[in-house]
Amino acid sequence: MKKQYLLFATCLVLLGDVNDSLAVESEMQTHSLNDQADSSSEPVPLLGIETINGKTYLTITATRSESSVKEIPAKVEVIDRQMVEQTVGNTITEQLKKNASINVIEYPGNLAGIGIRGFRPEFSGITKHSLILVNGRPAGTSNLATLLADNIERIEVLKGPASSLYGGEAMGGVVNIITRKNTGKLTGMVETGLGSFSTNKQGAAVGGALGERFDFDLTANRYDQDGDFKMGNGQTRAYTRYETQNGSARIGGKLGDGWRFDLAGDMYQGRDMETPGDIFNGYTYSGYADRDRYGADATIGGKLGANNRLTLTSYQAKETAENYSNSDWGTTVPTYHSYDTDTSWVGVQVKDEYSWHDHRFIVGVDYQDIGVENLSFKRNGTRKAPYSPDEGRENWAGYLESIWKFMDRRLTATAGGRYDTFDVKTKETPYMTGFTPKSADFSTFSPRTGLNYLFDQGVRLHTTVGKAFVPPTAGQLAGYSERLVVLDDGTSFTSIIRGNPDLDPESSITYDAGVGYEQKKWGLDLDFTLFHTDVDDKISTTTSGNTSSYGNSLSAEMEGLESSLSFDVGAPLKWNRSLKFIVNSTHMFKAEEELASHTMQDIQNVADYTVNYGIQYDDGLFDGLLHLRNQGGMRDTDWNASGYPVIEYPSFTVVDLMVGVTLQGHHRIILKVDNLFDKDYYEKQGFPKPGQSFFATYRYEF
Repeated sequence: MKKQYLLFATCLVLLGDVNDSLAVESEMQTHSLNDQADSSSEPVPLLGIETINGKTYLTITATRSESSVKEIPAKVEVIDRQMVEQTVGNTITEQLKKNASINVIEYPGNLAGIGIRGFRPEFSGITKHSLILVNGRPAGTSNLATLLADNIERIEVLKGPASSLYGGEAMGGVVNIITRKNTGKLTGMVETGLGSFSTNKQGAAVGGALGERFDFDLTANRYDQDGDFKMGNGQTRAYTRYETQNGSARIGGKLGDGWRFDLAGDMYQGRDMETPGDIFNGYTYSGYADRDRYGADATIGGKLGANNRLTLTSYQAKETAENYSNSDWGTTVPTYHSYDTDTSWVGVQVKDEYSWHDHRFIVGVDYQDIGVENLSFKRNGTRKAPYSPDEGRENWAGYLESIWKFMDRRLTATAGGRYDTFDVKTKETPYMTGFTPKSADFSTFSPRTGLNYLFDQGVRLHTTVGKAFVPPTAGQLAGYSERLVVLDDGTSFTSIIRGNPDLDPESSITYDAGVGYEQKKWGLDLDFTLFHTDVDDKISTTTSGNTSSYGNSLSAEMEGLESSLSFDVGAPLKWNRSLKFIVNSTHMFKAEEELASHTMQDIQNVADYTVNYGIQYDDGLFDGLLHLRNQGGMRDTDWNASGYPVIEYPSFTVVDLMVGVTLQGHHRIILKVDNLFDKDYYEKQGFPKPGQSFFATYRYEF
């Protein structure tokens, strides 16, 4: 398979050699974008812009600079603003699983995570295999459920390794959430909604220019599910009520001579978020949680010359969770405050972008410091030792990305790399005895390269190869703890868990190759991408006598096909409305990982396939989306059965419906139906999803 990818890349270059005399197809687009470049301080590419629903989009995720989706070699999918509004579900997790065909894991109580290209979904901790960004900087959350779909302009999903630009945790891919930034006429909206399970919502937003120099955005939203949801079998799932509120604020302005600043902040609060636990146990392990997330960033950028642009971003984020339980070691007790987690992020990004003819060079430095604090409590409210020690992770990195344009800008070649250094440590933790804080450091280099070729006929060929890594945790590198174990016969021994400061990061090499085709006059856009990933140095637990430690001894292999198709019937028929058929899918041919016994097994919680398809309509007055999500079987461990066997989940198809109408240009009514046919299903055994539910919203826009 590796040879096939390399052969594809070679053929792509040869195809470019025999087509270097082809004429440039998009002259009108070139003039339009040159006009934009004259009036904006943002760099704008000149060819092959991405058009979605009649709107032009540029992606920043794949190169850390504005680039066309059609020109870059990397596989990037864009979920635009219209799709965000039409998709049923108010979290980023819902948006991703229904529009980008990635694997997710969701628990009641708003706890969720994702996995891209065969990596198992992860929902906690600071070390993951998929990276989440907000406007290009780390989102500052370990739980994806705290990121809601309000105030989003678009979501860019980069599939494949991106450690050459973003460092650790970008092994499977990167999700970049781009928020709205209104710099034009003052606009706003107020809305209210009601739905099933005694749900209600209120929201407001306003933003725009304040004179000729300044602009701003403000949003505020509240969502309350005051009743327990019903499952597809008609039964009520107790302990599933929750309430959230979120908001954001931004102010920006022009500083003159092509410079601009933006100050932004956002917050999320989840209150009384009930957690029912595995349905197998009834409600023995139920409880609730209060979750908070706050983020802020400041960006200043501008021209240092005709071909040079500098950007500086600093950010800070904090995530806290207070957990309350009514169970202690499986015994039902009065609800008590059980444990807390407190995670903070601080970072700085410096980026310099230089243009030379049609070529660009992006060089930058990133700094990030993450701290994690854990607290545990007894039933009487007093403190006890947490399960994990406090930890910290400091990261410095420098990167260079180059974008080369040849053959009248038809051939794009990218090449770059990033050097990361990490200092990780476990910290002195109150109430933890038999524990010695330690520190460790390591460094790694991550390269990536790619080729993309555009033909006159609308055909696009693209291929990339890249290395990525995931850093070891502080506990794996620098942990140390001792615990006295007493056996049934009265004998005892000391169990030791010792970190390994010589651990290497988990590393991967991914090859992908694809072909795309676009014909605007036919309303047709499609892409098929094959990918193959080899993971080495997977970290596993090793045991010798009474001592356990960690080593780099295991591997994994993933292989699959990603496809997307969009066909707008209105384009060839020259309608003044859009009737679009859409398909987005991921089929896994292989997703296997090595066990400690050196045998291979399927990676758990990764579906054999995920297919999203539907019909989207918009005539300016009425719009709607009929959406179907079909997920294939996947493997998981049944922790409730004797021997903990590996089982396979059944496949399922869930249908959603959205219908909207806009009246007199200001009034908008939206009806959303989740699980239209009341399917009884689950994505994680023991945690069934809600059955059929309705939600209606009225919005006044100005």
